[in-house]
Amino acid sequence: MTLGITFFALATLVASRFMEWNDHLLLRINALAGRSWLFDSVVVFFQDNDLAKAGVIGCCFLAAWYGGRTAEATLKTRKTLIVTLVATLLVMATTKAISHTVFLPRPEVEAHKIYHLQGDQLVLMKRVPVRVPLDEGSQKDHRDLLSGDVQTNDLGSFPSDHAGFFIAISLGIWLASRRLGWVALGWTVFVILAGKIITGHHTPLDVAAGAAIGASELLILQLAAKKHLGHLVEGVSGWTLRYGALSSAIVFALAFEITSTLIHVQALFGLLSAVRRHVLLGMT
Repeated sequence: MTLGITFFALATLVASRFMEWNDHLLLRINALAGRSWLFDSVVVFFQDNDLAKAGVIGCCFLAAWYGGRTAEATLKTRKTLIVTLVATLLVMATTKAISHTVFLPRPEVEAHKIYHLQGDQLVLMKRVPVRVPLDEGSQKDHRDLLSGDVQTNDLGSFPSDHAGFFIAISLGIWLASRRLGWVALGWTVFVILAGKIITGHHTPLDVAAGAAIGASELLILQLAAKKHLGHLVEGVSGWTLRYGALSSAIVFALAFEITSTLIHVQALFGLLSAVRRHVLLGMT
């Protein structure tokens, strides 16, 4: 009993220190915001504009896809990239499922007075004094929060969907081509994910958890593909070589979706879910 209590107290202390470190690092990075309208506008531009945010990742993916000097090298590269695409879908499903079950508002929301239900009581959450970027969009969102207009998506920031998705796709590109992979990973870390923390959309913990999910699920799927799904992946890769025109059209659509962070795929799944609720279940 005493040992159990001691372990619980130690775990609580470690968790508390870890969260203190998380908040401290968040505020240090977020301190870059709210000082220059130009800097904030550039950071937010690369967060909101799909082409600016993920265009580099899409270009790296296409360059790796077509960059093989021989048919054998191209086949090997495409096998890695095909598995990577499948992994990104799995990663997005995982991060979405977790964020819908864990109540952890974005830092920009936690900067305001907010209560959550703990048992049968409303408890005031800890406030995080994040700085608000000076660009027009961020200022408008800040005014909306002050008036109580909170988006449902802003209440589940853990783990970061962007971190999971872009780390998975960038790491997959790195496995296929080291040179292009370093470009993709650098852009992901220093532009996409750093911007999420600077603007107060995510904490370092959110980003680290999303990145860990993205990397682990990608590597597990790559290993499983080599051991158990090799013939299937090799067959699909060979098909892309035999039917170059059709596969190029499909890859273009996939690269386009990458730059859109799969929002159109998510919209399609949302439509299918709505059809299931309103049509199929209505017939029973």
